[in-house]
Amino acid sequence: MTSSQVQCFMSAAEHLNFSKAAAELFMAQSSLSKNILNLELELGIKLFIRTKKYVKLTPSGAVLYEEFKKLTVQYEKALKKAMKVNLDTESSIHIGILEAQKTDIFLPKAIANLKKMHLSTQIHFTRANFKSLRELLFEDSIDIAITLGFDLDEFDLKTYEIHKILSFHGKCFISAYHPLAEKESLSFQDLKNETLIAISPEISKGGYERLLIEFEIRDALPKNIQTVDSIENIMLLVESGLGISILDENCIIYGKSSIKHIPIKENSPTSLVAIWKKSNINPVVPMFINALM
Repeated sequence: MTSSQVQCFMSAAEHLNFSKAAAELFMAQSSLSKNILNLELELGIKLFIRTKKYVKLTPSGAVLYEEFKKLTVQYEKALKKAMKVNLDTESSIHIGILEAQKTDIFLPKAIANLKKMHLSTQIHFTRANFKSLRELLFEDSIDIAITLGFDLDEFDLKTYEIHKILSFHGKCFISAYHPLAEKESLSFQDLKNETLIAISPEISKGGYERLLIEFEIRDALPKNIQTVDSIENIMLLVESGLGISILDENCIIYGKSSIKHIPIKENSPTSLVAIWKKSNINPVVPMFINALM
């Protein structure tokens, strides 16, 4: 029995939906199903009843789910005790945060919770773009990166842990002086003839490809696409009326009245996630993640 198998089982048991469980764990549904099947074979019991209409736990699966939940609580208590023993007065954590992302919804409370657990922990922050954030994490210059879910394509997820913080939809960012700025909502077809400002694939391949796919699947890909190296530069070009962009609704607007952010129909949601190396032995890392949760 592996931790991955248990994680897959617990998520599927909680949601009673294999698609939602796979999305939560950032894995293919086929991988989740395989993990659960291997667990069933190893234990010699059937855990789920699956039909085209529903998924439910077998009696054995329900018992295992409740017992695993109890073990999870005990594990977290044991971990907290161990962390308190291991932490010294000079403990610290380095957190990298994606540029232009609002953090007021989750970060202040998480830091307050962390300080309750260990008052003397030193906390350091770094703001960076997608590429720089990845490099800082690769080089162990930061302990945790807080970035957008589509950028996870750049990571070998076998060596990283991931925690989803928020989920949200994109909006069209457009100059307040643009003729479309007065609309309450927009479609991708409305933007077909506009200049699309996108993050460079060198900075975030996932971000660039995700944006183009959103337009392509609706047969609305703009002919003119301009790429830049930062979200701040996207905002500058949009503010200047030189193009439009689709950015997540958690993006900082800086209070500029010169930029409108308009809901766009049928766009796919994205997530803000925390990612860190499984091999990271800094005892503050699991404490911070628990504080986030």
